[in-house]
Amino acid sequence: MIKRRILGVDYGAVVISEGVFHSLSDEEIKRSGIHFSYDDHGHPELGKVSKAHVFCELIDSKLAQLGLKIKCRPVEVGYEVRCGAPLAYDREYCTLMGLGVYQLFTEKHTGCMVYASKGEVRPLFLKDLQDPATGKIPPRLVDINSGSVQSIIRNMLHYIMPADYAAAKKYVQDPETYDMFKILNWI
Repeated sequence: MIKRRILGVDYGAVVISEGVFHSLSDEEIKRSGIHFSYDDHGHPELGKVSKAHVFCELIDSKLAQLGLKIKCRPVEVGYEVRCGAPLAYDREYCTLMGLGVYQLFTEKHTGCMVYASKGEVRPLFLKDLQDPATGKIPPRLVDINSGSVQSIIRNMLHYIMPADYAAAKKYVQDPETYDMFKILNWI
Protein backbone atom coordinates (compact mmCIF):
# COMPACT_ATOMS: atom_id res chain seq x y z
CA MET A 1 0.00 0.00 0.00
CA ILE A 2 2.88 2.30 0.75
CA LYS A 3 4.53 1.50 -2.57
CA ARG A 4 1.32 2.30 -4.42
CA ARG A 5 1.09 5.61 -2.54
CA ILE A 6 4.64 6.37 -3.68
CA LEU A 7 3.56 5.56 -7.25
CA GLY A 8 0.54 7.87 -6.92
CA VAL A 9 -1.93 5.00 -7.16
CA ASP A 10 -4.72 5.29 -4.59
CA TYR A 11 -6.45 1.96 -5.16
CA GLY A 12 -5.46 -1.67 -5.26
CA ALA A 13 -5.98 -5.13 -3.93
CA VAL A 14 -4.18 -7.34 -1.48
CA VAL A 15 -4.48 -11.06 -2.09
CA ILE A 16 -3.70 -13.26 0.90
CA SER A 17 -3.96 -17.02 0.77
CA GLU A 18 -5.75 -18.76 3.60
CA GLY A 19 -2.67 -20.99 3.70
CA VAL A 20 -1.03 -18.22 5.70
CA PHE A 21 -2.95 -19.57 8.70
CA HIS A 22 -1.06 -22.84 8.39
CA SER A 23 2.25 -21.08 8.92
CA LEU A 24 1.10 -19.58 12.20
CA SER A 25 1.76 -21.40 15.44
CA ASP A 26 -1.14 -22.21 17.77
CA GLU A 27 0.12 -19.46 20.09
CA GLU A 28 0.15 -16.88 17.26
CA ILE A 29 -3.39 -17.84 16.29
CA LYS A 30 -4.52 -17.46 19.92
CA ARG A 31 -2.78 -14.06 20.25
CA SER A 32 -4.50 -12.82 17.09
CA GLY A 33 -7.85 -12.89 18.85
CA ILE A 34 -9.31 -15.17 16.21
CA HIS A 35 -11.28 -18.10 17.60
CA PHE A 36 -11.09 -21.25 15.51
CA SER A 37 -12.63 -24.64 15.95
CA TYR A 38 -10.43 -27.54 14.86
CA ASP A 39 -11.20 -30.61 12.79
CA ASP A 40 -10.45 -34.20 13.78
CA HIS A 41 -6.95 -33.85 12.33
CA GLY A 42 -6.10 -30.76 14.39
CA HIS A 43 -6.38 -28.29 11.50
CA PRO A 44 -8.18 -24.97 12.06
CA GLU A 45 -11.58 -25.10 10.38
CA LEU A 46 -10.92 -22.14 8.10
CA GLY A 47 -14.24 -22.56 6.33
CA LYS A 48 -16.07 -21.42 9.46
CA VAL A 49 -14.56 -17.93 9.57
CA SER A 50 -14.26 -15.15 7.03
CA LYS A 51 -10.53 -14.95 6.43
CA ALA A 52 -11.05 -11.75 4.44
CA HIS A 53 -12.76 -10.11 7.41
CA VAL A 54 -10.01 -11.25 9.80
CA PHE A 55 -7.25 -9.91 7.53
CA CYS A 56 -9.14 -6.67 6.98
CA GLU A 57 -9.43 -6.15 10.74
CA LEU A 58 -5.70 -6.83 11.21
CA ILE A 59 -4.81 -4.50 8.32
CA ASP A 60 -7.14 -1.74 9.59
CA SER A 61 -5.49 -1.98 13.00
CA LYS A 62 -1.99 -1.67 11.54
CA LEU A 63 -2.99 1.18 9.23
CA ALA A 64 -4.45 3.06 12.21
CA GLN A 65 -1.16 2.57 14.13
CA LEU A 66 0.72 4.01 11.16
CA GLY A 67 -1.74 6.89 10.75
CA LEU A 68 -2.51 5.91 7.16
CA LYS A 69 -6.03 6.57 5.93
CA ILE A 70 -6.61 3.65 3.60
CA LYS A 71 -9.94 1.85 3.44
CA CYS A 72 -9.96 -1.91 3.56
CA ARG A 73 -12.92 -3.89 2.25
CA PRO A 74 -12.96 -7.64 2.85
CA VAL A 75 -13.78 -9.80 -0.14
CA GLU A 76 -13.73 -13.56 0.26
CA VAL A 77 -12.67 -15.29 -2.91
CA GLY A 78 -13.05 -19.01 -2.58
CA TYR A 79 -15.10 -21.82 -3.96
CA GLU A 80 -17.58 -19.29 -5.33
CA VAL A 81 -15.22 -18.42 -8.18
CA ARG A 82 -15.14 -22.07 -9.17
CA CYS A 83 -18.93 -22.23 -9.49
CA GLY A 84 -19.05 -20.64 -12.92
CA ALA A 85 -19.18 -22.43 -16.22
CA PRO A 86 -15.98 -24.40 -16.79
CA LEU A 87 -13.38 -22.87 -19.05
CA ALA A 88 -11.30 -24.81 -21.56
CA TYR A 89 -8.54 -25.12 -18.94
CA ASP A 90 -10.98 -26.61 -16.41
CA ARG A 91 -12.18 -29.17 -18.94
CA GLU A 92 -8.66 -30.11 -19.97
CA TYR A 93 -7.51 -30.39 -16.34
CA CYS A 94 -10.49 -32.49 -15.26
CA THR A 95 -10.05 -34.76 -18.28
CA LEU A 96 -6.38 -35.22 -17.39
CA MET A 97 -7.29 -35.98 -13.75
CA GLY A 98 -9.95 -38.50 -14.82
CA LEU A 99 -7.57 -40.22 -17.20
CA GLY A 100 -4.97 -40.19 -14.45
CA VAL A 101 -7.32 -41.93 -12.01
CA TYR A 102 -8.04 -44.58 -14.61
CA GLN A 103 -4.32 -45.02 -15.39
CA LEU A 104 -3.36 -45.37 -11.71
CA PHE A 105 -6.29 -47.74 -11.12
CA THR A 106 -5.26 -49.99 -14.00
CA GLU A 107 -1.66 -49.91 -12.69
CA LYS A 108 -3.11 -51.10 -9.33
CA HIS A 109 -1.90 -48.08 -7.33
CA THR A 110 -3.70 -47.48 -4.04
CA GLY A 111 -3.35 -45.01 -1.18
CA CYS A 112 -2.48 -42.22 -3.57
CA MET A 113 -3.76 -39.14 -5.33
CA VAL A 114 -3.37 -38.27 -8.97
CA TYR A 115 -0.58 -35.80 -9.55
CA ALA A 116 -0.21 -34.15 -12.95
CA SER A 117 2.62 -31.94 -14.07
CA LYS A 118 3.11 -30.74 -17.63
CA GLY A 119 0.64 -33.34 -18.89
CA GLU A 120 2.33 -36.27 -17.15
CA VAL A 121 0.33 -38.24 -14.58
CA ARG A 122 1.95 -39.84 -11.54
CA PRO A 123 0.79 -41.21 -8.21
CA LEU A 124 1.32 -39.06 -5.13
CA PHE A 125 1.31 -41.50 -2.21
CA LEU A 126 -0.29 -40.30 0.99
CA LYS A 127 2.29 -42.18 3.10
CA ASP A 128 4.99 -40.03 1.50
CA LEU A 129 3.16 -36.85 2.53
CA GLN A 130 2.51 -37.76 6.17
CA ASP A 131 4.45 -36.16 8.96
CA PRO A 132 6.11 -39.17 10.64
CA ALA A 133 5.72 -37.64 14.10
CA THR A 134 1.98 -36.89 13.87
CA GLY A 135 0.73 -39.05 11.02
CA LYS A 136 -1.01 -35.94 9.65
CA ILE A 137 -0.68 -34.69 6.10
CA PRO A 138 0.45 -31.06 6.22
CA PRO A 139 -0.83 -28.55 3.67
CA ARG A 140 1.09 -28.52 0.40
CA LEU A 141 2.69 -25.15 -0.21
CA VAL A 142 3.40 -23.26 -3.40
CA ASP A 143 7.07 -23.28 -4.35
CA ILE A 144 7.79 -19.55 -4.12
CA ASN A 145 11.15 -20.11 -5.78
CA SER A 146 9.60 -21.51 -8.97
CA GLY A 147 10.07 -19.50 -12.14
CA SER A 148 6.38 -18.68 -12.56
CA VAL A 149 5.99 -17.42 -8.98
CA GLN A 150 9.20 -15.39 -9.14
CA SER A 151 8.03 -13.85 -12.41
CA ILE A 152 4.80 -12.71 -10.76
CA ILE A 153 6.66 -11.35 -7.72
CA ARG A 154 9.20 -9.42 -9.79
CA ASN A 155 6.88 -8.17 -12.54
CA MET A 156 3.36 -7.82 -11.15
CA LEU A 157 3.54 -6.95 -7.45
CA HIS A 158 4.23 -3.61 -5.83
CA TYR A 159 6.44 -3.72 -2.76
CA ILE A 160 8.97 -1.54 -0.95
CA MET A 161 12.58 -1.90 -2.10
CA PRO A 162 15.72 -0.08 -0.93
CA ALA A 163 15.29 2.45 -3.75
CA ASP A 164 11.91 3.39 -2.20
CA TYR A 165 13.11 3.99 1.37
CA ALA A 166 13.47 7.77 1.07
CA ALA A 167 10.00 8.22 -0.49
CA ALA A 168 8.45 5.74 1.96
CA LYS A 169 9.64 7.82 4.94
CA LYS A 170 6.75 10.15 4.11
CA TYR A 171 4.42 7.37 5.31
CA VAL A 172 6.46 5.30 7.80
CA GLN A 173 9.56 5.96 9.91
CA ASP A 174 11.25 2.65 9.17
CA PRO A 175 10.55 1.65 5.55
CA GLU A 176 13.08 -1.18 5.64
CA THR A 177 10.69 -2.96 8.03
CA TYR A 178 8.22 -3.14 5.14
CA ASP A 179 10.73 -4.37 2.54
CA MET A 180 9.20 -7.67 1.35
CA PHE A 181 12.58 -9.20 0.57
CA LYS A 182 13.78 -8.50 4.13
CA ILE A 183 10.53 -9.83 5.61
CA LEU A 184 10.93 -13.07 3.66
CA ASN A 185 14.71 -13.25 4.30
CA TRP A 186 15.43 -13.17 0.57
CA ILE A 187 18.31 -10.72 0.95
